[in-house]
Amino acid sequence: MSVQAASADRTALHAFLAAHQRFLLTTHVNPDGDAIGSEIAFARMLRAMGKDVRILNDSPTPHAFAWLAAHGPVEVYDETLAEACFAEADALVVLDTSNRQRIGRLAPHIGRHVISVAIVDHHATHDGFGQVNVVEPDCAAAAVLVFELMREAGIAIDPIAAEALYVGLSTDTGDFRYSNTDARALHMAAALVECGVHVSRVVQRVEQSAPAGRLRMHGEALAALELRSGGQLVVLEVGPEQFVRHGLVGADTEGLVDRPRSIEGVEAVALFSEVEAGKVKVSLRSTGRVAVDGVCSRHGGGGHVHAAGVQMRGTREQARERILPHLEQLLAELPPRPTEGAHA
Repeated sequence: MSVQAASADRTALHAFLAAHQRFLLTTHVNPDGDAIGSEIAFARMLRAMGKDVRILNDSPTPHAFAWLAAHGPVEVYDETLAEACFAEADALVVLDTSNRQRIGRLAPHIGRHVISVAIVDHHATHDGFGQVNVVEPDCAAAAVLVFELMREAGIAIDPIAAEALYVGLSTDTGDFRYSNTDARALHMAAALVECGVHVSRVVQRVEQSAPAGRLRMHGEALAALELRSGGQLVVLEVGPEQFVRHGLVGADTEGLVDRPRSIEGVEAVALFSEVEAGKVKVSLRSTGRVAVDGVCSRHGGGGHVHAAGVQMRGTREQARERILPHLEQLLAELPPRPTEGAHA
């Protein structure tokens, strides 16, 4: 997206926010730190403008972000609740996703109500279903976009909004380890610290809140990891019985797909997670040379070049049959890695 287009879209969004009073915010199913953090910060901005705001998501908030969601508050989908939220709102803002299918059970309500829709997102694959679509893939996280929108609107970033934005930024950049970490993200992190963020406290709340069962489940999945394509591809699986046995939910796979990227020679990782029978969440990661977003987008999902996902109906085996051949073809087309000491 060009700077000119982004500027025009942002201008349209600011006009959209000024034109409406009662807002409903939502994000993708199985929300992560960027989704929850962006919602909380965006809600703080709207309330500072004197707007009415509710936040409603398809899926429960992961335990690691419950402390943050309490500032929303973030409500969880119920048919009656959703109908009431849509009936009272005159505008819907979808954050951290621009694929209508990815907002889950909220999607059908859009067609049943007269409501204006705006999208605020940073994923490259999107269907732009809003009247206003601010989609900027150059942003490391949706939180970067929300941060800049708040500054453009002249809204002070209070400590709660600052923590929310920092959670979004740090989780989507892997605590500033992933390839999307750029100067823009690091400058934002510094600005948020100046706004009152205590980094160690945020890290402790997010990363030291896991139940023991999550580590056991991750350990089981990692112990059974499968190496394919000559060691270039790692395949992981988690089944419904593991979620039940350890008392976990879908969000508890967070971080699992990233761990095998540290294995020497690995180019991509695929995680097939089946929380309930017949519904498989596919998460793909690349170590930098493989574009995985296209594999997911052809099945209705999407994401970033090196991190993407899709929800699929059927069994894990059926999901594997639909995903792995495409992934293995991409790996087969890769040129050899340069030998150590070789010059580009």
